[in-house]
Amino acid sequence: MNYFFELITKSVGFSRIGRIICSKESKRFISTPNIIVPMKKSLMNDLNFLEEFEDHEIFLILKDFYLKIGFLRDKFKKTGFIYTHNGSIESFKEKLASNIDIFTEDNIIANIPFNIPTTVINKEFAEEEIKNFIEESNRILQQHSNLDFGLSIKIYDYSELFDLYIPIIKNNKNVRILNLVDLFDNFSNFRNILKVIFKIKQELDNNLVLMVSGRIIPKFYPILVYLGVDLIDCSYLLYLSAENFYDTIEYLLPIYKIKYFPCPCTICKRNLKYIQTNKYSSEKTEQLTLHNIISAYTYMNKIKLYMRMEDFRGFIEKSSYDDMNIISTLKVLDNQYFDILKFETPLTQTNKVINCHSALSYNRADFQQFRERVIKRFAPESWTKLIIILPCSAKKPYSESRSHQKFHGVIRKYRDFPDFQEIILTSPLGAIPRQLEDIYPVNSYDISVTGEWDSEEITIASNMLISLLEKFDENIPILCHVKDSGYFKIIENARSKIKNKFYFTEVKNNLTSNESLLSLEEKISELKDLHNQDNNIPENRNFIKTFTRKFFKIIDYQFGLGTGKKIFSNGIKTWRNKRSQQIEISDLLTREKLGKFNVNSGQIELNLKGANRMLPLSENSNYIVFDGQKINGNTLFRPGIVSFSQNLVPKDITVIFDKNKEKIIGLGSVIVGSNYIKNSKTGKIVNVYEKI
Repeated sequence: MNYFFELITKSVGFSRIGRIICSKESKRFISTPNIIVPMKKSLMNDLNFLEEFEDHEIFLILKDFYLKIGFLRDKFKKTGFIYTHNGSIESFKEKLASNIDIFTEDNIIANIPFNIPTTVINKEFAEEEIKNFIEESNRILQQHSNLDFGLSIKIYDYSELFDLYIPIIKNNKNVRILNLVDLFDNFSNFRNILKVIFKIKQELDNNLVLMVSGRIIPKFYPILVYLGVDLIDCSYLLYLSAENFYDTIEYLLPIYKIKYFPCPCTICKRNLKYIQTNKYSSEKTEQLTLHNIISAYTYMNKIKLYMRMEDFRGFIEKSSYDDMNIISTLKVLDNQYFDILKFETPLTQTNKVINCHSALSYNRADFQQFRERVIKRFAPESWTKLIIILPCSAKKPYSESRSHQKFHGVIRKYRDFPDFQEIILTSPLGAIPRQLEDIYPVNSYDISVTGEWDSEEITIASNMLISLLEKFDENIPILCHVKDSGYFKIIENARSKIKNKFYFTEVKNNLTSNESLLSLEEKISELKDLHNQDNNIPENRNFIKTFTRKFFKIIDYQFGLGTGKKIFSNGIKTWRNKRSQQIEISDLLTREKLGKFNVNSGQIELNLKGANRMLPLSENSNYIVFDGQKINGNTLFRPGIVSFSQNLVPKDITVIFDKNKEKIIGLGSVIVGSNYIKNSKTGKIVNVYEKI
C-alpha cells in the first residue's frame, strides 16, 4: 500500500482540505483534517462506540492484539489505521518484523515511536537522544523502503533541535507522516511552536502529512488546523476521562460539578447523567471517554464545515477567546510571519461574510495583503482634479447603500464627476478607492460600528490614506465629507504628511441630511475647477465611464500596474449576464470578448484574447510555465511545471505559458501559492478554465 497526500483545497493560513490515498483502485481515502480515534478494548466492546464510529476514517492502534485479528480486513476494511508502539524502538522493530504482511498488505501505517522514560533532561542530553533515535529510524526506513512510515518528532522545548530531523526526512521518501509528539504539549511556548511549523513549511515537502499527538484538547483544534495540521491524535482524552474531566470544547470541567449537560449526544442524554456522581466507576469512565471522543469528533466536523462554507479565519478568532495563548499565537502570526503567510492565504472568498470580531481581525493575512496590493498597484487617473473622502457604509458594495446613493446623487450632478476620485475610509481595511469596492475583501467584510475608533484602527487607515494620497498631484484639493471623530483623526494624520489642501463640508445632524448634502454640493462647485486637468482628459471618452474606470483598476490590482492600459487600450463594452451573475467585457472597437467579471468572487477572469494583450508581462504579473506545448485536461500538476512567478497567492488568476515561454497556452486559478509550489514535488497546482 502506498500512502500519500493529495491537496484538494487551500484555505487560510496553512490550513488545507485534502485526503490520504489508501488505495486508488478501491477508491479508499482518508479525508483531512481529521481526528485519529484510539482503539481501546472497553470502547470496542461498547455498542454505542461502534455505532458512532463505525464509519470513521482513521483509528490509532495502541495494542498489538488488533494487528492479529481479522477485523482489519472485515469490520474496518474501508478504514485507515496508524500503529504506534508504546515500548522501545527495539521492541517496535520486532513487532514490525513479525507483522510485516499486515503492514505490507493492509490499510495500516506504522509510526516509528520515540519513547524515553525520563522527562527532565537538558539540551545536550536531548540532542544525544534525538541523534540515537534518528540513527535507529534510518535503519528501519532503509530496511523497509517499500513501506510508508510515520516518524515521531520530539524536540523537548528546544525548537532548534528540529534541524536534526531534516536530513532523515529529506533522504527517506517513505517518511509520509510527521508525528509531532510533544510540540503542542504546552501552548505557552507558542513561539517555539511557530518556529518549528514554519521550518517544516519552508524546508520540507509540503505534501508531508502533519500529525500531532500529546496533551491536546479539542479547543485547540482550530488553531492546529490553521497551522497546517492534518491529523490530530485524540488519545489524551482517554487520560482526561480517567481523571473525571468532561469536555465542553470551551472548558474541561470535573464531571461532578456538571448539573446541566450541554451536549446532546446519546451518552449524555442516557447513561452519563445517571452515573456522574459515582466516585469509582469504570462504567462512568468509559461513558465519559465516549462523550469526550464524540465531542472532539463533532467539533472537527464543525471545523471542516467552516473551512468549506464560512470564513475559517473568523471561526478561529471566535474560538480563541477562551485562551490567551491562542490569541497570542494569532497576533505573532499576523505581525511576524505575514511575509510567508501572504502566499498561503487566498485573497478571495466567494459568498462569505467576513465578520471582524475584534482587534485580532485587523492584521489577518488577507487584509494585510489587500492593503499592500492596493498601495503598490493603484495609480491615479491623470485627469483627476478633485479627491473626495467619504465614510464607509454597512451595506456592501458601498455604492448600493442609502448613504452613498445620496452622496452620488450630489456628486453625479456634475458632468465632470469622472474627474473626481472618491476614497472611502473604513475599519479595518483602511482607505478604499471607489473603483475597488467590488473586490474581496471590500465586498465581504462586516464590523461592529459604534462611531469610536481605537488607536490601531486609526493608524491602519491613516497609513493607507497617506500612501494613496502621496500618489496624486499635490495641487489637487481634497474634500472631506465625514462626521465622527475617528475619521477626523485619520484625516488630521494625513494632513500632517500630505501637501494637498484639505477642505471640509459643514455637517448638520448627519451626513445625509439636506443641509449636509447641500454643503457637499456647494463645496464641490467651489473646488472642482481649482486644479484644471482638461489637457489630461483622454480622447477616448470611454475611459472615463464608470465601468471602464472600475475594471482598469481591478485588472491592475490582479495582474500588476499598467495591465489595464494594455488590455483595455481601445476602451470596453460591458453587459451583465443575469443567469451567471457575471459581467462580460469586450473590446469597444473590435468587439472581441476579453473576459468577464465574476460578481461573487470580485475577480476578472480573462480569456486567451484578453491575456495575450498583457504581453510582455509586467513585473508583478502571475504566470506559470508548463512543461509542454499543449495542456491536456483541466488540471496542472506539480511535475508539469517548469517555473512560476514568486508572488502567486491561492485562487489568483494566472496565465500559463508553453515550456519555451513564447506563447500563452492557458489560463487558470492557482490552487496553492508560490511557497507551496516551491516546497512540493507532487499534487494539483492549477485549475485550468481556458486553454488553446
